Amino acid sequence: MKRLFVILILFPVLAVHAQYDTTSVQRQSLWAPASGAVLLTSGSLFTFNPYLKNYAVRLRDTVQSDGHPRLQFDDYLQYVPGATPVMLNLCGVKGRHDFKKQILLEGGSYLLGVVFLEIGKYGIGVERPDCANTTSFPSGHTFTAFTGAEVLRREYGEEYPWIAVAGYAVATLIGAMRIYNNRHWVGDVLAGAGLGILSTSAVYWFFD
Repeated sequence: MKRLFVILILFPVLAVHAQYDTTSVQRQSLWAPASGAVLLTSGSLFTFNPYLKNYAVRLRDTVQSDGHPRLQFDDYLQYVPGATPVMLNLCGVKGRHDFKKQILLEGGSYLLGVVFLEIGKYGIGVERPDCANTTSFPSGHTFTAFTGAEVLRREYGEEYPWIAVAGYAVATLIGAMRIYNNRHWVGDVLAGAGLGILSTSAVYWFFD
């Protein structure tokens, strides 16, 4: 079980590590999709591999063993990374692109990711750990948060690295809260994070 917690911590750290690679534009551009691919692949393995799925169940049982109540703030906090570029522009803090281009890039990232998110939720049909429905994989909250965090990294990370780190910290907290609230398996969260990073990377690659 300790190894599972190490794995759970490792993948968000891997994503955050991309924030610090500003020495080479080429290396920086490759880090994000590589991190996203690792997260999405790992999430899929934790969801569909029987051995790893057993670890996910044990993690759920451990986290829920104290019978704690659900906390609601993740329903609202998921939007903070995505809304931050708007707030920064209103405060006069400029990113790599002007405000209009930022909105188009961010909107395109969400739209592209939502297509695959819906395919996963309604085409695959993984039951949630609380048995509420079969739209567990991947995590939409985590996707929303990590998409916003990756936009923050690309727009502000080079000049304001603390903004990028803060965005990823909030996104990671959202993922953890989805597990804490028994709304998602660990695989759902990892896949949602990976999907958010990959969709943003694809849109920036095509339109940046």
